[in-house]
Amino acid sequence: MKAILRKSAIAIAGPFALAIAIAAAEARCTVGYIQRNAVKGDEVCVTPEDQDEAQKQNANAANNRRLGGGAYGPNTCRDGYVWREAYQGDVVCVTPYERAKAKRQNAQSPRYTVK
Repeated sequence: MKAILRKSAIAIAGPFALAIAIAAAEARCTVGYIQRNAVKGDEVCVTPEDQDEAQKQNANAANNRRLGGGAYGPNTCRDGYVWREAYQGDVVCVTPYERAKAKRQNAQSPRYTVK
């Protein structure tokens, strides 16, 4: 019986612990902003829509690379696309507009970060 209660407590506590961890991570951003999470550890504060956009860019990354690679190996972007550069080493291929937006987000993030 104790084993069943212990497992039940873990099953119940697990989701709460995850929710607390997410809330703590998001608490670094002011109300209305969340972490971009373009990669694990990306704590740039953006709108939920911008976070969703970064996730979609990540999911679509392979479609924006040049088939067969090129001058930059397998991370060579198709014509008209550039590396996003949202963080050091970011080679997700996006439009120049999207790269400029990521750079603006990086520059503006301190404004939306709780100190």
